[in-house]
Amino acid sequence: MLIPRPGWRTRRTAWWMLALCLLPVQQAAAQAASAEMLKAEVIYRALMFVTWPAGREAAGRSLPVCTLGEGRVETALQALQGRPIRHLSVEVRRLAKLDQAVHCQLLYVSTPTPMPALKAALADAPVLVVSDASAMLDHGAMINLQIEDGRIVFDVELDATRRAGLDISTKLLRLARFVRHQQPAS
Repeated sequence: MLIPRPGWRTRRTAWWMLALCLLPVQQAAAQAASAEMLKAEVIYRALMFVTWPAGREAAGRSLPVCTLGEGRVETALQALQGRPIRHLSVEVRRLAKLDQAVHCQLLYVSTPTPMPALKAALADAPVLVVSDASAMLDHGAMINLQIEDGRIVFDVELDATRRAGLDISTKLLRLARFVRHQQPAS
């Protein structure tokens, strides 16, 4: 019995069927990558609305954005390298140890880090701590990014930013999903 070899039409049809099967996988991968790119862009835009103490924002200096660990958001933050923020230029650094973070203006923490470790490493240094790990506002983060209903939202721990000597514009605070702030006792 002879088995006919597939002709060009059969091969073309098989190729299209394979492409159609792989399309949802490719779209899911693109959406996952774009979520991290969007988080990096939200971080960049938030930087425009944060003011550090005068010595940290001197003209001609870089704005060090530091990351701990390796991951998709850390990789996406590398795309910010050299982009301008006012009169500063973003410089992205990967840190090996948490205690190196005092030389940064923004520290991105992807994994939950215990609050005592963050407090000890930063000791109220003017470093904006950003994370996308859940509940990190309770563990030392000042801005926490989350995905809600398919969009990037963020929460702000206002008291922590003020203790660190950072000023966050009300324009940014109005965009936050939630701003945590303890009312002073009267």
